[in-house]
Amino acid sequence: MIGPMVLATLCLAANAPADSGPIAVSALIDRRIEDQARTREIPLSPRADDAEFFRRLTIDLRGHIPSADEVREFLADPSPDKRTRAIKESLAHPDHGRHFATTWRRLLLPEAESQAQVQYFLPGFEAWLIEAREKDRGFDEVVRELVAAPIHGTPDQPQMVLTDLSAPNPIAYIATKEADPGKIAAGVTRLFLGVRLECAQCHDHPFDKWTRKQFWNQAAFFSGISRRGRGTFAPVIEAREMRTIGVMETGDTAEAVFLTGETPEIPEGTSPRKAYATWMTSPGNPFFARAVVNRVWAQLMGTGLVDPVDDFQAMNPPSHPELLDELAMAFESSGYQFDTLYTGICSSAAYQRTSRSTDPLQDDARLFTRMAVKPMTAEQLYDSLLLVADQSADDRSARQGRGDKRKFLDLFATPEASGEPVTSMPQSLYLMNSGSIERAIGKRAKLAAEAASVEETVQELTLAILGRPASHQELTLAVRHIEEGGASERPQRIEDFCWALLNLPEFRWNH
Repeated sequence: MIGPMVLATLCLAANAPADSGPIAVSALIDRRIEDQARTREIPLSPRADDAEFFRRLTIDLRGHIPSADEVREFLADPSPDKRTRAIKESLAHPDHGRHFATTWRRLLLPEAESQAQVQYFLPGFEAWLIEAREKDRGFDEVVRELVAAPIHGTPDQPQMVLTDLSAPNPIAYIATKEADPGKIAAGVTRLFLGVRLECAQCHDHPFDKWTRKQFWNQAAFFSGISRRGRGTFAPVIEAREMRTIGVMETGDTAEAVFLTGETPEIPEGTSPRKAYATWMTSPGNPFFARAVVNRVWAQLMGTGLVDPVDDFQAMNPPSHPELLDELAMAFESSGYQFDTLYTGICSSAAYQRTSRSTDPLQDDARLFTRMAVKPMTAEQLYDSLLLVADQSADDRSARQGRGDKRKFLDLFATPEASGEPVTSMPQSLYLMNSGSIERAIGKRAKLAAEAASVEETVQELTLAILGRPASHQELTLAVRHIEEGGASERPQRIEDFCWALLNLPEFRWNH
């Protein structure tokens, strides 16, 4: 009899591209997207111009808008391969590792948005993620390290969960889930397998195949974990011999069994978490590679091939099932390397299309016939505002953790586990009226006013804030407004123009 893991391997292999390199990945993306658009007779939007592409790429891979100098250099470059080089340079940029860490930390530790104590874990946890990304470690290895993070405390000898807050370490994931086996299991299955199990904690779901027993089967892998005392920093211990867990409010006991129905073989004295981490990331696992490539696809393209990204189930099929399988197989074949996946997606024609709608039929985001318009995350917006204020990369890094950033993130971040940003009236009022924005505007406007003419000032501000040159109409209107006030009002009117650019949706959104 063929087991689920073997069957999944055979299914993926049937859709495997002959070459799993970035060029092959981008080619298969375009073939599947264009095939479906052709079948539905939906025209594809044209290629984005260089400014639109470069701003989008910089936000997606480095976490902030490009500087005016970077935009000027990219637009002036006549090389036909400059987009390919920009992708490579963005992935090698130090800000890429920081942005990667911020993105995954928001998913793994959403508690940090609302619990002050959890924020003390962030330096070490983000340092661990940055280190993993900068070394381009396979994501299977990273996830194994997270799920099976060493717990040195035992029931007889409890130890502090962490003594060096800045040392790279993944233990924060377990500690911030209150060392609760159910919460830990629900989190890893949602994030790394694309399966929502938490609804089955109390009862069988009427419309889903996952049962209450399967929820507790997964929790049993973490059943030896518990916390001694109260608070985020209380000692966490593990009884490695534990293989079962009590099912809440029933008196029944559940054993550790994988979602595919197989029973693990766990060596004596070994934590069952290691067996679970190995199973999750094994080649041919029917969930892991699909869930991860779908999440990265959603980060770059605005919508997952399966949407919501953590709800893989029969009633929520992928928009392009063959493409999802092919990307998963290519990711697996690459050794779960993100460089290949990022480069393949960003090099595709699908990623490089304009976000402007050229046909009403393009409004269905799941068809990817034009690029989605994505709201910037709180961190992307914060770092972009610091760039407008002419803060250097080192300054931006040094400022992290300070009160002004925390207040900004509290206002613009969302506590939702989905990681999707939300907008509100207080956010709009902050961008229009806050002292921080006023200071950023004053500094940027002063720098721009050093240009030789009002036309150059307008162009400099538009490049620095919107990442593109001003159009002829924008230039004419802005110059007229600034010059009409005469020399005495010129500084204030330049600041007014800067303020208007910062409050445009074009600045706040990644298009």
